[in-house]
Amino acid sequence: MSFLLGRSIDATLVPGALSAIEQALGLGVGQQLVLIVEAGCEEIGGALLRVAVDLGLRPHVYVVDRAQSELPAFLRRMELKLEEADGSILVGTTAGLDAGFRRHICTLPGRRRHAHMVGVTPEMMRQAMRADWTEVHQLGERLARQLRGTRTLHVQSGPREHLTVRPDGRCRWHNGSGQLREPGFTNLPGGEVVTCPGDVEGSFRADGGVWIGDRVLGRGSALTLRFAAGELVEVNGPEADALWEATEGPNGRRVGQLAFGTNTSVLTPIGAMLQDLKMPGLHLVLGYSCPEQTGASWSSEVMVPVLCRRPDVSAD
Repeated sequence: MSFLLGRSIDATLVPGALSAIEQALGLGVGQQLVLIVEAGCEEIGGALLRVAVDLGLRPHVYVVDRAQSELPAFLRRMELKLEEADGSILVGTTAGLDAGFRRHICTLPGRRRHAHMVGVTPEMMRQAMRADWTEVHQLGERLARQLRGTRTLHVQSGPREHLTVRPDGRCRWHNGSGQLREPGFTNLPGGEVVTCPGDVEGSFRADGGVWIGDRVLGRGSALTLRFAAGELVEVNGPEADALWEATEGPNGRRVGQLAFGTNTSVLTPIGAMLQDLKMPGLHLVLGYSCPEQTGASWSSEVMVPVLCRRPDVSAD
């Protein structure tokens, strides 16, 4: 705490930090917050801690590097703190701390409301994180109600690119609005309604970007992806080989998620995955099915999001 509070705070990050703690997680005076900050992300971590102190929360802070996050004794101490906490926030990069560590923080049982801010940048704190989370939540609830029970979705993402999606009735339409009032976790910035689809057929124009870790493909010239029986079978366009190689592995070419962005504060893609995927529009995720939220019976270590900027979508 002394290390982070001793740093100068960028005032432009404070509204987004306040939104995360007070509006998204709904935390207030006297409640316990565990703040986990990846080494190198102290700027955002410091803003969150300053807001937590000003709101009268009882924060417990870790600044963690990859080596420390893999120490069993450290993990156990942190787990004990998380079990006692009312809320928690993890701030980090997509390539820094191990993915298994990050997912463990999300899914550890308890009463916590957890905000997952992996990949958040100062620019996102100044734009997407300033969203009205109540508005985003209400929009997501209306959309999810309309989508539940849908048999077929038709997605036109380009002049010749048409996708037919049949949702899996065993999976949930989850409103990942960023607003939590019950135990669980949410990604921040929030704003998406997501499910794990059953069958996907046709082609999809990814003109909003394709992400392989921190690397974005297709920004200059869109990649076109073709699917059959729910799996990627062909990629066309610049850097197609890179996408094909990135999806190698069990279930890596299977469509794990279909999601609608609902964050109306995000106006256009900027090349940052965590923000761009919340833009009103539609995206797919190859591989990872987010089973904790969708209820999918399978998943993958592969996670490659592909975004279309302005699709036309019809349900039934």
